[in-house]
Amino acid sequence: MALSFGWVGRVITVREIDPSDETLFDGWYDVYRAGAVADRPAAILSSHDALAYSLRTPNPLKQRLPVAAFAGDRVVGAMLFETWTESNLDSIEVEICVPPAERRRGIGTALWGWARSRAAVEERTIFQCELGVPEGFTTETWPGSIFAAKLGFTVQHIEDHLVVPLPYEGAVQVEALDGYELTSWAGPCPEEHLQAFADLRTAMDRDVPTGGMTKDPAPWHVEKLRAQEERVDKTWLSLLTLARTSDGRPAGYTVIYLPRTDPDTAQQLDTLVLREHRGHNLGAHLKLANLEQLARHRTTQKLLHTWTAETNSAMQKVNARFGFRPVEKLVECELKVPVPRLRPAARGVVLDQDDRILLLRFEFDDRPRVWAAPGGGVEPGESAHDALVRELREEVGIEAPDDPPHLWHQVVVADGHAKGYDGVINDYYLVRLDSFTPSGAMSPEELRAENVHGHQWWSVSDLKSYSGPAVFSPRSLGVLLETLLAEGPPEHPLQLAL
Repeated sequence: MALSFGWVGRVITVREIDPSDETLFDGWYDVYRAGAVADRPAAILSSHDALAYSLRTPNPLKQRLPVAAFAGDRVVGAMLFETWTESNLDSIEVEICVPPAERRRGIGTALWGWARSRAAVEERTIFQCELGVPEGFTTETWPGSIFAAKLGFTVQHIEDHLVVPLPYEGAVQVEALDGYELTSWAGPCPEEHLQAFADLRTAMDRDVPTGGMTKDPAPWHVEKLRAQEERVDKTWLSLLTLARTSDGRPAGYTVIYLPRTDPDTAQQLDTLVLREHRGHNLGAHLKLANLEQLARHRTTQKLLHTWTAETNSAMQKVNARFGFRPVEKLVECELKVPVPRLRPAARGVVLDQDDRILLLRFEFDDRPRVWAAPGGGVEPGESAHDALVRELREEVGIEAPDDPPHLWHQVVVADGHAKGYDGVINDYYLVRLDSFTPSGAMSPEELRAENVHGHQWWSVSDLKSYSGPAVFSPRSLGVLLETLLAEGPPEHPLQLAL
């Protein structure tokens, strides 16, 4: 999917990138990191190698798409667009990162427009995001929070981001553990503990405080857990301690992750004690046992990070005993949007013998001129091909082939594209013929009534060198046409946005 926005003197193009393209991914990651860590001394995010592995290796539980905003060939903004595949099927998680030097130029808005259009394709209506708000800022003053609020997000849950120095030198005293046994391991879960751990993971997903966030977690089972453990082990060393009652029933667990490619940080994530086993200092015992593991496996990590809900007073007290101090707020936000009403349309990618594309010039009173392929809305009762035939006859006076290759499927959720609609769906079809002078059934006056004020044949070099003031639709038309001419029609239509 590709989408573009513009500001004076520059057009921003947004598209999903191939994480296997190492040069492109490197540029994307540099921008992603620069935007994510700006003004956040305690920011923590996946290393280059860990994120590259995650994005290049399909995850059966979650789809993660890297999306880039380009000014010309330069990456100026980065986004992660994430969807769960067996739970939270209405939800999308977005992370938009723009370096400070590139902000206030519409780049974040352009990335958001891509996300809105892709969400419409996937028929998802709940957007979720996480914001790291450092000390000295609030949700009212932090730039990321202000941007999210402008988009319509509301705060639903807040956690404290806490750290403790490593090596751990605390001296937490707890009473002897009576009636429970602790088992610790490093790496994937041993086979004999898989069922107990799966049951505890399910309980954790249901028990963890989430405020007003919309969550619909799917249960864990042994096969799912085993596959996820093997995947995690590629980039993280997991250190886990599990508690059982003296008769073998699972009672709780805690886990620390040591990133294999980050020498500076470790992460204390889940700590769960089942409700019927609380009140026995079991959480403290679990953390102590796992810190002993951390001492054996730690290399150069300087900080142990953890996150605890502001409302989770019991775990807040445990963390305070262990010397954790707050460095940020993790703010979770959500936005629910209605299913957009989109107008379907069919358009012809008309190419001549010199591989030039025919475009019509649309002029408006309230926005820039647009160069777009001939075509238009699908009327009630028409097929897309019927509409293509009719529109090409009316606008440019040519006949569409009986079975033209379907090149692109464009979804745009934005005002101003079709009166009475929230956006458009354009399907583009290839039409090959010799160069001609357009002269359709519609008169010049009728065309102007539909905002069409001229036409022009464009080569790839013309498209890629053009700098305005008009814009193209799709905005990345030069790249799309170049790819089409080099590789031929795609096996399946490419998914586009604006």
